[in-house]
Amino acid sequence: MFVCICNALRDRELQAAAADPSVKGAACVFKRCDAKPKCGRCLPDVADMIAANRFNPADLATAAE
Repeated sequence: MFVCICNALRDRELQAAAADPSVKGAACVFKRCDAKPKCGRCLPDVADMIAANRFNPADLATAAE
């Protein structure tokens, strides 16, 4: 599915780029895809992809102890 219409970037491409632990934000994801955000409508979705890759259920269990 296309997430970024302006750059014709699909969810798989963006998720793969967002999975890199060194990615600090949406700009890094776009750079890894050789693109730049244009209209910005996809930025919340890209931010969610980054956050989803940072979420680790094991961290929650450790914090609860």
